[in-house]
Amino acid sequence: MKNRRTKTIITTVILIMALVQFPLFYYFISGFAGMLIEVPYMLIGLGLTITLLNSLIKFKNTNSRYHIIGLIVTILIAFPASSIQSNVMEHLDWKLQLTKRTAIVEQVKAGLLKPDEQGWCMLKDNSFLPVSNGGNKIFISHDKNGFLEIEFYIDPGFLDHYSALVYTDRKLDMSQKDSDVIRHLDAHWYTLHF
Repeated sequence: MKNRRTKTIITTVILIMALVQFPLFYYFISGFAGMLIEVPYMLIGLGLTITLLNSLIKFKNTNSRYHIIGLIVTILIAFPASSIQSNVMEHLDWKLQLTKRTAIVEQVKAGLLKPDEQGWCMLKDNSFLPVSNGGNKIFISHDKNGFLEIEFYIDPGFLDHYSALVYTDRKLDMSQKDSDVIRHLDAHWYTLHF
């Protein structure tokens, strides 16, 4: 790839792919669909990154600062451990959508939002980012003592796992909980990772 214009296009594509991958996968793709889409997405990104790196080494006379900085930024954004990026996305989502989720909790308490027979409630939120990933539905339940619990899904899971932001009226005893499974966020708010 001797052409500077082609390098610029590939640099732009991999930068965009790196920047949108975590919000895209965090909010819109989960479960089996996530596996089907994420693997080709990552392979295409890796292939384009390797192609650009190879071209930068072979054809140095057509390199620009944009190509080099773009490649470095892409590698720094796209390739760190995914658990770090998931935690960052989870924290940002928690902070950005707390007001919406709190309003939904108040609507459930007021009886304006009611679950179906299985405990599911489909939200009619018109915002771009879902409040509960995987279909914008929440799970509403009451424990044997009548305490309310609402699960807003982070990852609705596939087969044997899921993650959720949970509102509960009761105070959970954190001394008996595995810190990797449940974390206290704020008064009445927790994250669950199973």
